[in-house]
Amino acid sequence: MLLRFVTNNFLSFGEETEFNMLAGSYKTHKHHVYNVGKVNLLKAAAIYGANGAGKSNLVKAIEFLQEAIKEGGIFKSINDKKFKLNKSNLKSNVSFEAEFVIDDTILSYGVSFNNNIVFQEWLYEARVTADDKMIFEREVSDSGKVIIRVAAKYKKTQKQKLLIELMEESLLKPSELLLGKSEELKIPEITTFKEAIEHSLIVIHPGSRFQGLVPKLNSSKRFKLFTNDLLKAFDTGVTELSVEGISLDKFFGDKDDDLKKEIINVLESGKDLLLNTQEGGVLAVKENGKYLIKKTIAQHTNTLGEVFNFDLSEESDGTQRLLDFIPAFDGILNTQATYVIDEIDQSLHPALLKALLTKIMSDERTKGQLIFTTHESNLLDLNIFRQDEIWFAEKDTNTGASQLYSLSDFKPRYDLDIKKGYLKGRFGAIPFLTPLEHLNWKSYEAEEERL
Repeated sequence: MLLRFVTNNFLSFGEETEFNMLAGSYKTHKHHVYNVGKVNLLKAAAIYGANGAGKSNLVKAIEFLQEAIKEGGIFKSINDKKFKLNKSNLKSNVSFEAEFVIDDTILSYGVSFNNNIVFQEWLYEARVTADDKMIFEREVSDSGKVIIRVAAKYKKTQKQKLLIELMEESLLKPSELLLGKSEELKIPEITTFKEAIEHSLIVIHPGSRFQGLVPKLNSSKRFKLFTNDLLKAFDTGVTELSVEGISLDKFFGDKDDDLKKEIINVLESGKDLLLNTQEGGVLAVKENGKYLIKKTIAQHTNTLGEVFNFDLSEESDGTQRLLDFIPAFDGILNTQATYVIDEIDQSLHPALLKALLTKIMSDERTKGQLIFTTHESNLLDLNIFRQDEIWFAEKDTNTGASQLYSLSDFKPRYDLDIKKGYLKGRFGAIPFLTPLEHLNWKSYEAEEERL
């Protein structure tokens, strides 16, 4: 689970900016705190702020690091993503640092790069009551030589030493991450951290479309019951979600022959394949010698008790958005994964969203984390969240750079009306509005006539 994330010189973050899930000393909602080793982690974080304040940029920064780790490097120039409002930043490195708690161990990973060249990279086992333990460090010397240091226990044999030397000389390209060489290095901490970032960190955007539904509906009766109960509870009109199998040729039609061949090759290797389509996630499988595409359909029942099937694209925006979240909410309840949702309130009725989050946050059996951005002030409720679970993003009026800070920085009373205080600007992170009477709309019309 995520402990800390730091970014510098990326998009609207002009300086080093930290977001963390560390629990404070508050006594409320004790079940929101996971005691993991010697660290207390929070279950959730709600991030507020005006449009353009940097909320979504934090999500983009997290996802950028995740994608770089998945791909094994920075293969395109990063320069267009640097903070542009300060000229000195255009020459500076972009950097990220992420700390994850994995099986009571804290692993801290960082990387610093410019253009598409990695200049520094490191992985440490972070410890609360003792010095951190280096797993590896990688840097570029003034002469341009790559220098790699690894923990003594991973360079005991001649073979291990030779591998590191080869990495320094030629095996590790300037744009590649050492973290991406986990199969060659066979260092357990590298493999563990890489897998955590790739599989236990899930980012959901406003445009995401229910990617995780089909595999779970197809394989888990428990998940299917969970999903259908949730849809009924929120009166979506959907009586049941089920999975429908369509032949590969029928689903793709006469087009995409090359894609169909690629899919068949994967299926012939004995693996199923999850595909991202305009209809959301679909699952390609081989069953009884046939190539099938399995997709989710929604069943509705009319007043006569007759059942009709609908494609998910025919459902309302609100129902579709709820379907995006169902795998996430199930994962928070049952796995130690971290879900990051940008604009959680998009297309969802405020009352439905509040009821849903209240249910999740009150559940004492959860295992995972939920981090989300929102404008929905009805969620600013200390009956739902702790003070340290509420964060704000705000633009510095002088520099234009984004800043992040927690409600706990203000040390509010537990009985304070947080929503009222926020809307009055007590905590910042709201739009700076020019008085409407100063907007001279008539002058625009006069200018148009003059032209």
